[in-house]
Amino acid sequence: MIIHELIGIEHLFTEQVQKGYYIIRETYQNVLVEPKDGDTVRQVDAGTEEVVTIVFDPGDEYSLIRLDTYTFADGIPSLAELKETIAAEYDVFVNDRWAAASL
Repeated sequence: MIIHELIGIEHLFTEQVQKGYYIIRETYQNVLVEPKDGDTVRQVDAGTEEVVTIVFDPGDEYSLIRLDTYTFADGIPSLAELKETIAAEYDVFVNDRWAAASL
């Protein structure tokens, strides 16, 4: 069994996204847990994982709506690459032309 422990959370592009949208980066530590013998288990470090989630807050009592999730096992790409990927799929930035130009 693999356990994903959240070890960090950060909002990305805070000033550049439209009101109600959030781009959240989470860092997880992965640990492989295997039964050994009797009541003992063996824990093996399985590295870290970066997850970037785009969410929308509808502004009422309902929960946030998750639009998309990107998972990166080999480290997160540069912010410029990430911004370009998101802008190609979602209109969440204040001004897409400015967002693409400021990469």
